[in-house]
Amino acid sequence: MVEFRGRRPGSGDGEEAVFSLEEDTGEQARLELPPFRVRRYRRLPGRHPVMVQEAVGPEAERRMRRHFELFGSLADFHGPHLPRQLAHVLAYDDSERPHRMLLDCRGVPLSGFETPDVLHGPRLRGVVQDLFEAVAGLHEPRLVHGRISPEHLWWDEAEGLQLAGLDGAVYATEPLPDRPATEWDAPGFRPGLPASADQDVLSAALVAFWMATGETLPRGSSREHLHAVLDQGHEEWLQELLRAAFPLGSAVSPPARELVRRLVDGAAPNGLFERPLAEQAKRRETLAREEFRALRARQRTGAGSLRANGYAPPAVQPPGWWRRMGRRLRIVTDQPLPALGPVECPMCLRALNWDTAERVVLDASGGMLPEADLPTHSDAERDAQLARTYVVCPGNDDVPQHELPYRYPLFGTEPVRIGLVGASSTGKSHLLAAMIDQARKSTVMARYGLRVEALDPQRYHLYLNEVVAPFIDGRQELVATADRPELRYSTGLVVTDEHSGRSHSVVFFDVAGGRLERPGRESDFLNRLSALLCVVDPTRVHGLTSQGGTTGRDPAFEHVRQRLRQQQANPALPFLPVPCALVVTKSDLLRFRGYREIDGWLHEKPDAEADLSTVERESEDVYAFLGARGGGDWLQLAGECQGSTLHLASATGTGPRAQTDQAAARRFDEALFRQHRVLRPLLALLAMKGVMTGPAADALLLGRGPST
Repeated sequence: MVEFRGRRPGSGDGEEAVFSLEEDTGEQARLELPPFRVRRYRRLPGRHPVMVQEAVGPEAERRMRRHFELFGSLADFHGPHLPRQLAHVLAYDDSERPHRMLLDCRGVPLSGFETPDVLHGPRLRGVVQDLFEAVAGLHEPRLVHGRISPEHLWWDEAEGLQLAGLDGAVYATEPLPDRPATEWDAPGFRPGLPASADQDVLSAALVAFWMATGETLPRGSSREHLHAVLDQGHEEWLQELLRAAFPLGSAVSPPARELVRRLVDGAAPNGLFERPLAEQAKRRETLAREEFRALRARQRTGAGSLRANGYAPPAVQPPGWWRRMGRRLRIVTDQPLPALGPVECPMCLRALNWDTAERVVLDASGGMLPEADLPTHSDAERDAQLARTYVVCPGNDDVPQHELPYRYPLFGTEPVRIGLVGASSTGKSHLLAAMIDQARKSTVMARYGLRVEALDPQRYHLYLNEVVAPFIDGRQELVATADRPELRYSTGLVVTDEHSGRSHSVVFFDVAGGRLERPGRESDFLNRLSALLCVVDPTRVHGLTSQGGTTGRDPAFEHVRQRLRQQQANPALPFLPVPCALVVTKSDLLRFRGYREIDGWLHEKPDAEADLSTVERESEDVYAFLGARGGGDWLQLAGECQGSTLHLASATGTGPRAQTDQAAARRFDEALFRQHRVLRPLLALLAMKGVMTGPAADALLLGRGPST
């Protein structure tokens, strides 16, 4: 036991007091918070946690004395009603060095949090209320803190939030102290300005925004920018609070006490945080997890992994292997192209004789020239021309004539046809553009032994220029995919796996949601899709992001399911012989809403593609999330496929902002725009189709991760 002797805060010099303390030996019992040292104790009797702050050097002593004097003023003003949200000074000892101060303060400083996620859920609103209660308690005797930030805030799970650091406080109208501006300062802050309560309110509001989002706004951000950020979706009470603190058209914020009243009397927290509904959601989540595990056990019966019967490609030598090797060794100078026979068109399903079908070459202006009119004189010239050569497919009455790259079937493996499934405006085009951009620019594909190149170089670059570049580089919202008679796959890749030595053509169909719902021949391409990329827009599921949202099945999901069941179902097998990756896109809208099933994935570090062994765990969490939160109808298609994985992803990280020019395309906020977790669904499909092999694919398919 140790004793602390010092003066109590209050009028005059303060009375002497003695406190019996027991040193705390637990975690973080000693903290270095320059220019102070902090030691934790327990106050006897009762073992109440307290802190002793020691000053390191003359400047720290001056600040400590200032803190003690100002807190004495607060104690005189409030008397027995001194807010608990202010860290109470119990005594001050300057009789010897180091000068020390005893604080009734507990918990951990928020400045030590890598992320404020621990504050989320039902407690977040109470923590924010504590913050504004502390600010209101300062303002009533006309004190202005002047520099509220996480380093001045302490949080304890049982006791809530406390504000400390009064050494920088001043009285209203006194000049603010000389110090550098930070991201926590109100817009327009500069040293020497007269202190006002507004500055604390705005500073506390910026801290509250960080508590809710884990992000800070650029220093000096305008009120308009904050309102645009809030439009991306957060709890309604938080939006109301921050809109009130940063009113548009006014430079004056309401008093902190008014904001406390808003927090107490305003919109109730999201119903998911209320105990009865939370308990119901927990029971539904448990049932959904049991359902997922039963589904996975059925999918794996007789297969041993997600590589299911019917779509793992055979390990065969590509017909063109001898020709490629001969060209590499320069021992075959002008061999004829290999005979391929009939090839099914992925767009209209017509069988084309690849050896005799009409071939054309795409010129620089996009025109088609008959291949026979363009003779070649060397292997190199012919190889270059083949990259621009197309086979003409006449189509049918519902699908006009179109062309296929000559290379489409040349790799000796079954081409992979991936269809994006989802209603209009669910984010399919944004997700695909983000995938293609990440696949070509990031090192993730190479990390897993995959090499990616364009199947159709000229049209691939057209896709990059017309879709990817405006979206990724220009942060421009893509227009809804037009529902037109022409049917083309959106883009195509050649994916080569270094583990198997095989290459596959991979084509992506991103068509208008309305076309996916029609039964005519124009949608026959659905019958022969070999993999599904299903997109769930959380704003369409009632209650996930607001009290709006639709209910019932996505008609595109249902129609694709019926098509595949009619054309590919095998009575001897319980599942459709296609893999499915279901993606909850726009997942940035789900952050900070207390969804404990998925919160860990939403706040994952940027390199989320690094460990594919976690896909199985993510799939169970997403299945449980949708099953428990009203999205069960979106799970039916994934549950009918032989292999399925479920993912959270965001192609944009934020929603688009309206432009001053109403005719201009909307753009995404530069500070918030990012792609998150978009490659995991693609890698899962490639693994399930056998395009990607090796240890990473095995880990993904077998779910071998840290938790399994």
